[in-house]
Amino acid sequence: MSATRTGRTVAVVVAVAAIAGLAGCAAVAVATAPRKQRQAQSDAGRAAAERFWSTLHQGRYDDIDAVVEEHMRVLVKEPSDPVTVSHTGWLHAWKVGEGARRPAEARVVGDALLARRYFEEAVALVPDEPRFLGFYASFTMAEASILKDERQTRRGYFAMKDAVRAWPEFNLFTSGYTMSAGPVDGAPFREGLEQQWETLDRCFGEKVSRRQPDLTRYLELETREGPRRACWNSWIAPHNWEGFFLNFGDMLVRAGDADNARAMYQAARLSRTYDAWPYRPVLERRLAALPGLKARFEAAQRGEPEVTTMFNSVFGCMGCHQESGPPAI
Repeated sequence: MSATRTGRTVAVVVAVAAIAGLAGCAAVAVATAPRKQRQAQSDAGRAAAERFWSTLHQGRYDDIDAVVEEHMRVLVKEPSDPVTVSHTGWLHAWKVGEGARRPAEARVVGDALLARRYFEEAVALVPDEPRFLGFYASFTMAEASILKDERQTRRGYFAMKDAVRAWPEFNLFTSGYTMSAGPVDGAPFREGLEQQWETLDRCFGEKVSRRQPDLTRYLELETREGPRRACWNSWIAPHNWEGFFLNFGDMLVRAGDADNARAMYQAARLSRTYDAWPYRPVLERRLAALPGLKARFEAAQRGEPEVTTMFNSVFGCMGCHQESGPPAI
């Protein structure tokens, strides 16, 4: 081998080694960087949170952008406040979840990407909060669906499994709701439907009958403490019970199980706050139209305000979270 060729070979080896060394240094530098430290909520953050909850509980969808702006003003100064970060994610999630209110707007898909990013940040700031993890997983899958990214879909799917293990009473519903819009004959929908049954099993401490169960006897288990608090109405979700059974009924209708769908719709009526629920008329109309409801769901077009499943409706979030104010339909 000539001296010239040998010199070139050595130079290439040295260059490769240098690049590898730089890559190694970069990995070490990133790995050893200090983690962001969560910040306490400021007065401005508390004011933004109050506006967040009042907007959500009154169903003021058209105010979302203004409330996001208020939150962003807080985050410019306090970017590691997990409450403000998560609420910002939830505002974008609400925009997406009820995108049927503005069916002509394609830009709503951008809110799905933003929701995923803010929930990812919330998880980084509070790793042991399973609600953040569940929402992050949900919107990771939503973003993957938009971008047609199978690798990301799987990442979100397994993150959701972690979230379910961390708080099954909460995230079995989150997971199932996320998968409720898929094809009825697809594995995700079937898994999501079973997760709704599993939610009942977890909430009531036993395997609930899969044949038109009467849930009246479980009402005495209502609690505001521990993991099972997610099974009942709360100040966060004033009509959590009603919304859960509305969605469960919708999924059963799609699955062709009208008898169990009726049982779940009727279970919503057991809530002490049922008469005050803004979407009570929706459920009553579903019960009245049950024989033909599956066909009506299947024929629904984007933007249909009511005769579509809860997941695709204009009340996909408000079915659980709106306490007062006029319904979206």
